[in-house]
Amino acid sequence: MAIRVTQNQLFQGTAQAMQSQQRDLQRVQEKTLTGNRTNRPSDDPTGTFRHLLYSSDLDGVASLKKTTDFASQRMRLADANLEEMHTRMLSAQDLVLRLGNDFAGGDPSILTAASEEAVGIYQDLFKAMNQELDGVPVFGGARTRSPFTESRLTTTPVLRRTGNLDTMHEAANVLVAEVTEEHGLTDIPLSVKLTYEDLQGTWTVDVNGQKREDLKATGTPPKLDLGGGLTVTVLATPTDRSDAYFFEVVPKYQGSGEDRAVKSLNGRVMLGNVTGAEVIEGEGFGRDINIFGVLAGMRGALLRHDNRELAARLTQVQECRAQLADMQSLTGIRNTQVDAVNHTLQLDETTLSGVKATNVEADLFAVLTDLEKTTQAMQVMSTSQRQILNTSLLDFLR
Repeated sequence: MAIRVTQNQLFQGTAQAMQSQQRDLQRVQEKTLTGNRTNRPSDDPTGTFRHLLYSSDLDGVASLKKTTDFASQRMRLADANLEEMHTRMLSAQDLVLRLGNDFAGGDPSILTAASEEAVGIYQDLFKAMNQELDGVPVFGGARTRSPFTESRLTTTPVLRRTGNLDTMHEAANVLVAEVTEEHGLTDIPLSVKLTYEDLQGTWTVDVNGQKREDLKATGTPPKLDLGGGLTVTVLATPTDRSDAYFFEVVPKYQGSGEDRAVKSLNGRVMLGNVTGAEVIEGEGFGRDINIFGVLAGMRGALLRHDNRELAARLTQVQECRAQLADMQSLTGIRNTQVDAVNHTLQLDETTLSGVKATNVEADLFAVLTDLEKTTQAMQVMSTSQRQILNTSLLDFLR
């Protein structure tokens, strides 16, 4: 009888232990299937905290990577446009070399036809400077409006050319040109040539090949009204009738002074893309020459059928080409820096993703270990249960 009581107690204890192990097994299976080990801070507070830290760091790196990705795309697009612009300025240089002489440039019909080519080069550069990526101008700096529009104009500094010399020099102490914001000018870009007739005290003005004579400066200080909101202030009376004065009316840059800085690691920033003010107007790292103005001057010389004036623009055209080459080199350097940081961020992102996954896998390994232990315990309990049942059956038969 004592043996039967003892066996009965063993059977009950074994059954209760198996039920407990069964609950543990179900809990382990739930963790494995639902991932609640990560979701429940009470299960593993340290593992959960690590998981949150990795997630936060990974989100930060991913955000910076998106920023550098977009900046890199803008710079690559800028580099492609600058290369195309440089190629077009080589075409402009070739045009001056071909027609800036008495042989090929002596035919007015050829010069008139070539003026259309000069306009085409200007339009190509104008389009390239207003290039956008995802609705954001590439060369507009931090502003989201188009860098250049023909509704907002500016004038270039007045240049003086003496006789038939192939050089031009600034003459800001003689004439200053201005254009109002609410202008009525058309046929942009404009090239203006002024000559002074000292005997009559009048001026002859040529605008894109259209000549007007006997214009007088009026007012104090004396000004020439060329119409459409364009005026020229006469600061000093020219003394040499062989002098000719030139200026151009071209689109004015509407963007910001510099591009958005590109955020990097540890709060550091890198310079953004070059702007239209640098590329076209020669500011900042530029060469202080207005590319639109030079192309407008080329067009004016061709429309005036003046091959000597066209030849005098050669140095300016070469400076424009060099300015574009400088901007392309600068963009290439900045793009390399951004790409290097972007590559580092990509490596960080991969590393953090791996660490985060390893942290979860470590938790999963612990779960599987518990599962294995529980399974082994149940196997032992099942063996004990069979032994108790067999013993009880034999005792009953006896």
